[in-house]
Amino acid sequence: MPTLSVFMDVPLAQKLEGSLLKTYKQDNCPNKIFLAFRVCMTSEGHPWVSSVVPKIRLQIAYDPSLNYEYVPVKGMKSFTEASLKLLFGKHSQAIVENRVGGVHTVGDNGAFQLGAQFLKIWCKDSQIVYIISSQKEPYGLVFQDMGFTVCEYSFWDSKQLCVDSNVLLDVVEQAPHGCIFVIGNIGDCNLTQSQWARLMANMKSKQIFPFFDIPNQGLSTGDLEEDTGFLEYFVSQGFEFFCSQSLSKTFGIYDEGVGILVVVALNNQLLLCVLSQLMKLTQALWLNPPTMGARIITSVLCNPALQEEWKQSLKGLVENIMLIKEKVKEKLRLLGTPGSWDHITDQNGPHSYLGLNCGIPGQEKAYLPPQEWSDQLHLYQCLQHRLYHSEHQ
Repeated sequence: MPTLSVFMDVPLAQKLEGSLLKTYKQDNCPNKIFLAFRVCMTSEGHPWVSSVVPKIRLQIAYDPSLNYEYVPVKGMKSFTEASLKLLFGKHSQAIVENRVGGVHTVGDNGAFQLGAQFLKIWCKDSQIVYIISSQKEPYGLVFQDMGFTVCEYSFWDSKQLCVDSNVLLDVVEQAPHGCIFVIGNIGDCNLTQSQWARLMANMKSKQIFPFFDIPNQGLSTGDLEEDTGFLEYFVSQGFEFFCSQSLSKTFGIYDEGVGILVVVALNNQLLLCVLSQLMKLTQALWLNPPTMGARIITSVLCNPALQEEWKQSLKGLVENIMLIKEKVKEKLRLLGTPGSWDHITDQNGPHSYLGLNCGIPGQEKAYLPPQEWSDQLHLYQCLQHRLYHSEHQ
């Protein structure tokens, strides 16, 4: 008599966007094109790596003073401190007042997992989360699995083909009291001083808890401080918030899983209480965060010469991305593609929305629904038609 499997009622899960590359590799069409890269690629088709990384890897490999014991529950202290100074600036009000800290996590996913668990336990009145559409995978899934109600928003105006800061302001005004707002790429909105004031006033009056996502510091403008300067606005206005910080992409160490859950509290005593609870939660998630990537980043950030070399390599990468965007726009013009494509170069950072709207009626550039892009054209891209510009395209 056959034994019934305990897994007999488990269906296949819906494919995630992260599985696009696997589908692409299985496609035998010689003219297939993959446009869903999540990292910067070189002209040789390899992920970009900062020039300082190979040097530091060798130093670490031959350093006899290093040991490989477990790190503290909070992670590598030197890594966290150096990363926080990079994020806020060493003269930040939060750092001077000793009310900002962080927990070393397994990448930015780990930071969201840890932050969501904490909020589920200690902020029981905040069970609604607003998250930008492009971050639904995987961060929205993290909150969904925790039992939060997830609402999507976007500040991309598909009709005007531009980032509309007023959309973000309107979403915040309509959001319920006490919700959690996951904010990524807010620097792309180019808010005016009055808009910043309006945004923070609404969030404060509604007691909205900000959860920032900083995965690409330096890749928007090429200026590390400019990319995260908005955080000081929230610090100066007395906001408490979480922030997921990852430097994996800006160093080109994508597989190292380097992240920090950053906490800004009203005072040091509250900060210590929050950090103690977070450290307790980490023991159920991971015994020890990965340290190789953290060692690389710490070695660079704590060495002025290496840090300058890294900044220059990052600046060169951003300039190259801007050049590629210009080439893409010019190629579309030469091909006689209908409409204006200025929105590609108007957007900051390595990403840009293409303005292709998945077959929505009335949209000029809406040609085919997403599944047919791969089935008929053998073209693979994200559902939001958000392109990561790199040399290998």
